[in-house]
Amino acid sequence: MADRFYLPFYRNDKDRPVYLQDLGNLLSIAGVLVQGMGSTVVLMLPSGEEINLSGTEVAWPNLDEWGTIIRQSDVPEIFIGEEGGVRKVLQRKARWEISGQTQQRVWARDHFACMYCHRKMGETLMTIDHWLPLELGGKNDESNYLTACKNCNKQKGMMTPQAWCELRGLQFQFFEDYLRLPA
Repeated sequence: MADRFYLPFYRNDKDRPVYLQDLGNLLSIAGVLVQGMGSTVVLMLPSGEEINLSGTEVAWPNLDEWGTIIRQSDVPEIFIGEEGGVRKVLQRKARWEISGQTQQRVWARDHFACMYCHRKMGETLMTIDHWLPLELGGKNDESNYLTACKNCNKQKGMMTPQAWCELRGLQFQFFEDYLRLPA
């Protein structure tokens, strides 16, 4: 039960609880809590739904927990960081988006399969993984891109390539050499 984050169960599978890995598929951001200068305001998205905040549970995740929550959500453009001792949630800029043409080139180079679990395109959704995450100083070009299924990419998150390879039993040097090959 250590990886349980919250307690609901899937509607169609009463024996299977919802785990942290499922977070992005079940929850969405409905608003933002803003505090400062003696005020607290909840800003709700304009969905038109009425809300009742009585009985609302308040959680206080630490920095590592926030990183895990964001990594497991379906919004990979958001990450947690610490700058000058100040903890922040940052959203990646649109300039970091990878064009469809570049994605196609990388997918073809990698034989339309996840480089980590080897599942093929068509069996699962494919993404482009930054081998060395941008947040850790990785380049935003094809020398740092690998084809990854959505699941592997989300699991890897902001992990260092060395930590990811150790966790998954992958050969770190293989990927380093592979990315150095001429296109």
